[in-house]
Amino acid sequence: MLPYVLPFALPTLCCAPARAEVSEQLSYQHYAVAHRPGQSLLAAINGATTIRQNGEVFHGHTRWNVRWDYRWRFDTQGRCTITSVNTRLESVITLPRLSTADPQVERQFAAYLEPLRRHELGHVQVGRNAARRIDQAIQNLPTMSSCELLSATANQRGSALIEEAKREELQYDQETGHGRTQGAWLPR
Repeated sequence: MLPYVLPFALPTLCCAPARAEVSEQLSYQHYAVAHRPGQSLLAAINGATTIRQNGEVFHGHTRWNVRWDYRWRFDTQGRCTITSVNTRLESVITLPRLSTADPQVERQFAAYLEPLRRHELGHVQVGRNAARRIDQAIQNLPTMSSCELLSATANQRGSALIEEAKREELQYDQETGHGRTQGAWLPR
């Protein structure tokens, strides 16, 4: 998982209170797995996947991206306040798609694919939680002496929350054995 962060701020002269909003987009990508007679499902998927990290082979992968932007206003003393926040989460889950003529292998694949998908949705939830925390953190920033300081603080908080989410994902994979404890495993 490699989140990308693209923050920016736009000044505004409106006087509305800060408003927060998180929007989400989730999409799926698939890679083809051609199973041959006599081949294990594990060997077929291992041979087809392009998902590799640190020398390990994986069957599923989630990439999420949190972006935020915000607007501010100046008060009569030249101080700066956040007036609105817009946070977006875009996630892409990559999973295998099987082609085979063997009904038994199809059943085994279906039994494996659902826990794998649920595991990957857990990664999406980490991104979702990060997006919500970022949105709230920026919305709740106090009035500051300058918009430059406010902008720097907002982006520092957002970036820190992204780093925290990266650590949460590592812990999630460690606790679940990359989905194994959730049923996402195949016999050799």
